[in-house]
Amino acid sequence: MPSVLLVTGDDDLLLQREVERQLADLAAQDDDLTVDRYDVSELEQLPELRTTSLFGGRTVIVLRGVEGVAGDLKGELETYLADPSPDAVLVLVARGVGKVQKIAKLAAEHGQRVEAKTPADWDDRAWERLVGEEFRRLGRKADATAIAAIRTHAGTNPGAIASQVDTVCATQGGAAVLTAEHVDAVVEGQGKATGFAVADAIADRDAPAALVSLRGALGAGEAPLAVLGAITYRMRQLLLVRSGAGPKDAGMRPGRRYDQARAQAGAFHPGELAWCHDRLAQLDLELKGSELPAALVLEVGVLEVATSTEVGAPWNPLSARRPG
Repeated sequence: MPSVLLVTGDDDLLLQREVERQLADLAAQDDDLTVDRYDVSELEQLPELRTTSLFGGRTVIVLRGVEGVAGDLKGELETYLADPSPDAVLVLVARGVGKVQKIAKLAAEHGQRVEAKTPADWDDRAWERLVGEEFRRLGRKADATAIAAIRTHAGTNPGAIASQVDTVCATQGGAAVLTAEHVDAVVEGQGKATGFAVADAIADRDAPAALVSLRGALGAGEAPLAVLGAITYRMRQLLLVRSGAGPKDAGMRPGRRYDQARAQAGAFHPGELAWCHDRLAQLDLELKGSELPAALVLEVGVLEVATSTEVGAPWNPLSARRPG
């Protein structure tokens, strides 16, 4: 059992899932394990790690948001990591270690590092495993068609995948093995026909059509994060095509669809696709943390990325005619 465990990744949900797996492994090694969870923003000093647990088992401290640790707490953490206690386990959770490289180095020297990266868009097997793990986490069996249906509906957004799997499992309790029919019955009117219709309109630089499709998707019950996942997937494809990637590398089949993507990518101003990608990443954070209605946040973001804009120029909402 390591004294220090550093878990890094680029998605909050996947980080959470990996931490759960690591804690389950630790619990299998010690039945009396005591786990306490903290966020860096909540602490002024490091929790006690050198005192043996009153209950006899090892103490595990999970510390989230390590990428933002600073000041005295950062110094205290570095001092501890130079000589960690063998009677405790410190689990550090970070979205990147660019600003805490010394902490990452010390953690690797005295423990181990685990990465929980989001799969590449083209890595079908990795996405299938991710969807399958969500079903298994809820104690349900799903066949290949169910996994494919979730991928079609949720795109490449881990949060949307988890949400839809949870909904399917909660509402289809009588099925021994879940299939595409069960998935489609729950998310009827969602998925590629709506989420990707929004993405297609954005790729065509048609802001009014994008808003009409968005309202239709949300009205049919599609989750905002699922819509965002479809848009992000399409924008990444266009970025790859714009950079010269062939059909396989862009996650597409050769033919008319790829030719269409080349034409769409060519219609974006220099730097505009990269700007759209950054705006979508910001939109993801806004959807997860804004107090405003998700539909409103998403509508504003969709209008921005669907409106042809020269990078560096002020965005003018009046340049996109909105449907009444």
